[in-house]
Amino acid sequence: MKLQLIKIRDVLTDSFWFLPALMALLAAGAALGSVAIDQAIGSDWVHDMGWVWSGGAEGARSVLSVVAGSIMTVVSIVFSLTVTALAQTSSHFGPRVLRNFTSDRGVQFTLGTFIATFVYSLLVLRTVRSERSIEESSFVPYLSVNIGMLLALASLAVLIYFIHHVSQNIQAENLIADVGTDFQKSLPVLFPEHIGQPQSDDANLCQLPDEGRWQAAHVVTSSNNGYLQGVDDELLMRLAAQHDLILKLEKRPGAFVTNEEPLLRALPASSVTDDIESRLQACFSLGRHRTPHQDALYIVQQLVEIAAHALSPGINEPYTALTCIDWLGASLRGVARRELPTVLRQDEDGRLRVVACTLDFEELAHAAFDQIRLYGADNPDVMLNLLKIIAKIAPDLHRDHDRTVLVQHARLIGEDAAQIVNETDRRRVADCLQKTLRTLVQSGS
Repeated sequence: MKLQLIKIRDVLTDSFWFLPALMALLAAGAALGSVAIDQAIGSDWVHDMGWVWSGGAEGARSVLSVVAGSIMTVVSIVFSLTVTALAQTSSHFGPRVLRNFTSDRGVQFTLGTFIATFVYSLLVLRTVRSERSIEESSFVPYLSVNIGMLLALASLAVLIYFIHHVSQNIQAENLIADVGTDFQKSLPVLFPEHIGQPQSDDANLCQLPDEGRWQAAHVVTSSNNGYLQGVDDELLMRLAAQHDLILKLEKRPGAFVTNEEPLLRALPASSVTDDIESRLQACFSLGRHRTPHQDALYIVQQLVEIAAHALSPGINEPYTALTCIDWLGASLRGVARRELPTVLRQDEDGRLRVVACTLDFEELAHAAFDQIRLYGADNPDVMLNLLKIIAKIAPDLHRDHDRTVLVQHARLIGEDAAQIVNETDRRRVADCLQKTLRTLVQSGS
């Protein structure tokens, strides 16, 4: 249930239609409510307030018709601007970042405001009646018409906001900052400091089944094709403790899973019934695309893809790549500071229950540095910035293995810098490499 709710939330957040549709429904309700108030209070109050609109039935129709018609014209303009921004974003920064634009609340709110104003004006318009006979009296919903005029003015203000908002969003610095900030905010979810009850790995190793037992374990497979979007770690732990199982995960969020491919192995195999297997399968959520909810690599690869596009000969925007490197460095610093959860996880009684498949600092560093290093090997500024970022991460390292990983990347950068044409630039990179290596060594002493 938890994963389904998260999946529904992601679908609604990423869609253009949900918030505008919700606002349209609210506008319909507001139109019906305001007309009912007009019927209750009558029209005498209008004559006591000279600053409000107080025309007749034909004037009310004209006002509401103009509001509804003009709003639909503005909606077409906004839609065109949105499509143009999406095309420009995809071509310059890669298709991965489109999710950040489609899930933007500002864009959704703008479309919702215009659609809500149109729906409100249309529903109020149908209630305006002229006096055609003695039996049929006229009805002009003065309050509703004035609210419609206020909504039109509000829509104009929202249009100005939208133009400013889109112009800000398509700027490389802001787009990159949004992706990097999302990673920082998601660190507690992406890298929880512990799952289950904290205990030493040595105690868990004593309970860890050997490879032969895992080969004889019950295999829980996928029933569909798709990307693994999330794993319910808490439910897995509860099921394992409830049925006295040891579970070994074969996949982690972000992996592509085919039909009948193993998701996890369970011991003892004899304890896994059909009902338990279906409940274990429900702990995994599959979808057509990757999501950043539990997939740290997805967010990092967004920044890497923007940098790779910027360094391509067709675009050639090295300063955009440098901005990506800065935010990648901030992301890696955040991971280096955290205590990463152990692969071996136990219940309240200290018994091993789950052997997880996790992402470590080494794999994250490879994803962050390798592609940019290869694409920017002949650019001294890119190579220097990579080395400076590694030096900035050094003081936050408290695991020796993480320090070894960064030393390896620093040396790889130094080797690839041999492609730089100018000898002076190569010497600058070599000097920065030695300084970075000294910083890494000193941080470990």
